[in-house]
Amino acid sequence: MAAATHPDPCAARCETADALRTLRTLLEAAANEAARIRAGAAHGNADRFQVNEAVDLAHEAQALAGILGAVPAAATDADPSLTTGSREAA
Repeated sequence: MAAATHPDPCAARCETADALRTLRTLLEAAANEAARIRAGAAHGNADRFQVNEAVDLAHEAQALAGILGAVPAAATDADPSLTTGSREAA
């Protein structure tokens, strides 16, 4: 697998842990906002532009899932002692 590039990769496991905590907090907030938007839309409180934006955001969320889904393979490539089937591998 080719190494993923980013201008500021996590340089230590503690940075990765911090980034994961930040992402979890943001995702929890995003899930709450998405539920609010869906509930509002069910009451007629979304126009066609907002519907299109919601679809665009759903596609971006799928792209994010793809990036995070590639983490186990990238970690195993970097450290073969890790196993992708175990959450306790690291």
